[in-house]
Amino acid sequence: MAVKTSADLQRILVFTQSPNTAPDDLQRLCPQASLTVVDPAQAAWLLLSHTSAPIDWPGAIAWLRQQQFDAAVILTAPDQSPYTLGYLCYLAGIPIRIGHSHEFGGQVLSHCSPPPDDGDCRHLLDLILNFAV
Repeated sequence: MAVKTSADLQRILVFTQSPNTAPDDLQRLCPQASLTVVDPAQAAWLLLSHTSAPIDWPGAIAWLRQQQFDAAVILTAPDQSPYTLGYLCYLAGIPIRIGHSHEFGGQVLSHCSPPPDDGDCRHLLDLILNFAV
């Protein structure tokens, strides 16, 4: 498999902590990339099931696969786990899944760092600069 750099990323999925949060730093780092920003309400809609099941995993996975994302950046609050969204991205075949957590999550996140005490997620951008898949 070829090594990818941040310059190779064309489609990046970004899960944000709040609506109307544009990851300007990420767009500057990967100016060639198309960013799809998903806020918490949109993430809930993506997972919403129209059956008796609480979550429509197959539907969400199918939508993510159809979008053909190169990477996912999961920006969570320090007390929130990135692993549900990370696992969803893993199942959808998104090769680069970046987030922060104190816990070990196996390979659900391909690139992980501990969250900062101040809740600033910009340090995750450093992970994008240093990855290879």
